[in-house]
Amino acid sequence: MNKFENIISYKFAFFPILLLFSILCLGFFNSDWYSLIFYQLLFMLLYSAKMNTKKRNWVFAAFIALVCLVLKNFILIPKISESSNVFIGGKKYEESIFKKELPREIFSKLYHDYEIAFPDSISGPDSKLYDLSVRQLLGKVKETRLVEEINWKNRYQLLLGSFNDTRYNAYGDQQPQRNKLPFFVKYTFPEEYLNDKTSFCWKGIAYLGDSLEKKEFKEANCVQLNTYSNNSILKIWLIETGSSPSLSANLILPIKYKIKIFIKDLITILSSIVILFLLFKNIIIPKARLFILSFFLSFVFSIYFYPNILNKFVLFEGGNDGLLYVHFAHLIVDHIIQGNYLLAFMGGEPAYDLMPFYRYIWVINYLLFDEAPWMFYFIITFFPLVIYNIFKKLLNQKWANYFLLFWFIIPIFEAFGFFHFYYVKLTFRGFGEPLSYLLFLTSLSLLINFYNDEKGISNTNSFILGLLLSLAIGLRANILPACFIMIFFFCIRSFNNNKAKNVAFLMLGLSLTLMLPIHNYVFTKKFIPLTIAAYKDWNLGARPSDYINLIISVIKFNFNEALWHKIIGHVSGEIKLYEVWYHSSIIACIYVLCIKKFPQIIKCISLTALSLVGLLLFYHVGGRYSYLTWTLTLIVLSYLLKNQFVPLIIKLKNKYAT
Repeated sequence: MNKFENIISYKFAFFPILLLFSILCLGFFNSDWYSLIFYQLLFMLLYSAKMNTKKRNWVFAAFIALVCLVLKNFILIPKISESSNVFIGGKKYEESIFKKELPREIFSKLYHDYEIAFPDSISGPDSKLYDLSVRQLLGKVKETRLVEEINWKNRYQLLLGSFNDTRYNAYGDQQPQRNKLPFFVKYTFPEEYLNDKTSFCWKGIAYLGDSLEKKEFKEANCVQLNTYSNNSILKIWLIETGSSPSLSANLILPIKYKIKIFIKDLITILSSIVILFLLFKNIIIPKARLFILSFFLSFVFSIYFYPNILNKFVLFEGGNDGLLYVHFAHLIVDHIIQGNYLLAFMGGEPAYDLMPFYRYIWVINYLLFDEAPWMFYFIITFFPLVIYNIFKKLLNQKWANYFLLFWFIIPIFEAFGFFHFYYVKLTFRGFGEPLSYLLFLTSLSLLINFYNDEKGISNTNSFILGLLLSLAIGLRANILPACFIMIFFFCIRSFNNNKAKNVAFLMLGLSLTLMLPIHNYVFTKKFIPLTIAAYKDWNLGARPSDYINLIISVIKFNFNEALWHKIIGHVSGEIKLYEVWYHSSIIACIYVLCIKKFPQIIKCISLTALSLVGLLLFYHVGGRYSYLTWTLTLIVLSYLLKNQFVPLIIKLKNKYAT
C-alpha cells in the first residue's frame, strides 16, 4: 500500500477532507431535506463501505466539488432581504426598541393585540430590532439574512432562531405561550422582481409598499409586486400577533429564476452523488441495511414524538435545558458576528453549569444546516449501531440481534434506559445526554477493539479515543469517574505492551477537557475543574461529609439518627428496595470484579458501571442521568447470562435428560 493509500485507509482521520468536499457541494446553512439525506448517506458509507484508495478518484472528486462551487456561483439569483424578530409588548415595555424603530401602524397593531392576547406576560423584548441570523457567520448584513426563495407555511418553516430565546422562557400557564409568540417579518424585494411576472402570496396580515397598505387574507392569496412598487425596491411587512391569523408566505418567481434555482439544486445533488460514488466501494449490505433501519426507525419515532420536525424546526420547551443551550449557542453566534470572540468563548455563562460543550456543537449544526436540527438524526441513528457493535463484540451476533430487537421494539430492559424511543425523546427535547452517552459508548467500543487486537492500536486511534472521551466529559461531566477508569485501563494496557507513545496521543485528545477549567477561571477568577452543578445543593442528596460524620458518630457510640435518615432517604429515593433488576445488575458487576477468570475488559466495564452507581450515594442521578449507568450494568449482566447462566441451564437440562 502506498503512502496515500495508507493515509486514507483511516476513515476518521480523512473525514475532514470528505467534509470539505461535502461543504463545497452543499454549501453552508443548507437546511434542505437533501442535505440531511446526503450526510446520512455519507455516514452510512463510512460505516458500511470501503474507502476507495485510488489517488485519481480523490483528485477527480476534488475537481467535481470545485466545479460545483464555481458553477453555482456563476448562476446569479437576486437576493431578497428578510428582517424578522419576535415581538414582546405590554405596558412595562411600551418604550422598547420596537416602538422606536417599527413603523407606527405595525407597532400599534402588534402592541394592541399583544395586550389582549397576553395580559399577564412575563417576557421581555429583544434589545435589537431584528434578529441576527446564524447565516451572518459568513457575512454580516444590516438586517436578518438574505434569501433567494420565500416558501413557508407556518412559523416553524420560517426557521426564525429568536423563537428559541430565554427572554421568552414561558411554560405551563405562563404567558406568552411559546407556540403563539408574536413575530414580524419584513421582505425587501430588489428591482428584478418588481414586474408583472413576480407574485407574492400570503395568508394573514400584511402591510405593503411605502404607504403600508394593510391587507388581511384568511386564505392564501397573491398580488403582483409591481402593483405596489414606486421605486427600485418594495417592502412588505407580515405580522402574526398571537390573535391574528397564522402567517404563511410564498414568492412565485419568473420562469428564468425558477430554472436557475432548479439548475443549482440539480448541480448540487448530482455532484454530491458522484463524489460519494467515486470515494466509496464494496458496500457491506448487512451493515448498510442496519444503518438504514436505524435511520428509518429513528425518523418514525421522531415524527411520533415531535410531528413539527417535518417543518425542519424544533421550538424547545420553556423551562427546559434544551431551550437554555440553544439560546447559549445563539449568543455565541451573535458575538462571533459582532467580532467579540471572548464573549463567544464564554458561551452565555461565566462558569459552566451543565453540558458545557453542547452549545458549541450547536454552533456547528447552525453553520452546516442553519436552524434545522439535523444533528439530532445523526445522534439517534448512530446510537443503535454502537450498542449493536458492543454486544456483538462481547457476546456474539445472535445475542446482539436479540438486544437490538429489545432496543428498538420490545422494551423489556427499558428500566435500564435501554429503549430507543427514550433517546429520541431526550434528543429532540434538546438534552445533551444522548450525545455524551453516544461518545462514551463509542469510546468503549474502540477500547474493546484495542483489547481484542492490541496490534491495531495506533497513534491516530489513540488520539480519537481521547478526543471522544473529552467530548463526552464536556457534554456531561458526571460521567468523569467512568472515563477515568477507561483511561487508566488503556494506559496500563499500553505500558504493558511498550506503547507509551499511544498514551501521549491519548492525552493529546483528552487535552480538550482543559477548556473547562480555563474557561471557568478566565471568567470567574476561580478554579472550577468542571462545572458548578456538582456544588449545587439541589443536586446533592447527601454530602460526603454526611457519611463521614455518620461514621464518626458510630465510632463515638453516639449514633446520629438524623444523618442516617437523610442518607437512607436519599439512597432509597435513587434506587428502590423492590427494584431487584438494579440490585441484580450491581451484584453481577461486583461478582465479575471478584472472580479472576473473567476477561479484563469485562472487569473494566464492571468498574465503570460501579463508579457511576457510586454517584447515587451523593447525587440525584435518576431518570436520564442514570441511563448510561444502568446500560453498562446491563452489558455486564448480559455477559454473565450468556457465559455462565445459559451454559449452566443447558448443563442441568442435559444432566436430567440422561
